[in-house]
Amino acid sequence: MEVNQQTGTQEQRPLKRWYRLLEGLLYSSVFISCCAFALTVETYLLARLPVSIPMASFVFLATLFTYNLSSVQSILRRPQQLIDANNPFWSQRHKKELAVLGMVSIAAAVIIYFWFDLQVNLWFLLHLAVISVGYTVPILYKRRRVKPLRSVPLLKVFLIAYVWAVVTAMFPLLDAGMQVWQPEALGLFFRRFLFILALALLFDIRDYTYDRDTNTLTFPGWIGVRYTKLCSLMLLLLYVLVLVCSESGLILWALAASAVGAAAVVAFSSTSRARIYYVILADGAMLLHAGLVFGAMAWAG
Repeated sequence: MEVNQQTGTQEQRPLKRWYRLLEGLLYSSVFISCCAFALTVETYLLARLPVSIPMASFVFLATLFTYNLSSVQSILRRPQQLIDANNPFWSQRHKKELAVLGMVSIAAAVIIYFWFDLQVNLWFLLHLAVISVGYTVPILYKRRRVKPLRSVPLLKVFLIAYVWAVVTAMFPLLDAGMQVWQPEALGLFFRRFLFILALALLFDIRDYTYDRDTNTLTFPGWIGVRYTKLCSLMLLLLYVLVLVCSESGLILWALAASAVGAAAVVAFSSTSRARIYYVILADGAMLLHAGLVFGAMAWAG
């Protein structure tokens, strides 16, 4: 019996290590930053432009910093705070490591921006920085604590979609020398906005209980989970209709297939789903989106 127990324990160790690695990738926001990297590369491919790895890396690092900003802010405000090793949330147990990761990420992003002379206007970057910081970090105004932007009724999903669309669609085009108001740039931005907005509504469903307890009005709290899912599906349908008017051939089929995959994730979402469902599948829908385009481009030669 002892031998069997020891053998079973030894077999479980690799599984535990793989699970810890998966947790680290997902909850440190490395995975979602990889999604941002992939979408940025996809934009170059869709616009038939040479891919800039420095720009894609800049987007990866900026995303990694943004998603770990709350940990950075928490540690900077209270550097001597005690970390509860038994906290059920991975990000809370590794708050200090995430703060370091966030600071290293923003430092590396700044170096890449200036070293490779990325062609994105600093003032244009500034308004996104204000949104990103204000999204999670409360602001002091005339000695009064102003709630973060995510607490503004119904605003959260639009901010997420706007920032993601600008960063992954507009940044690559601007760096390549295109103007913001060119029809192709606006078209790619609008398509990306619709796709991300549909996915962002899923995170409102995921956070429904938390938002309700904190008196934050979101779409599920306003129109219910069922109609929020319907809104998400309608956005994906609109996305496909826009695709039909702007793409053709394998690229059209690849992008439409990614919308179908996202719709399946929406259809099976609920407030009772485990958090990992949204982290892997909702975020993964962006990776699928880019992966199918890469595959279509490779197939077309």
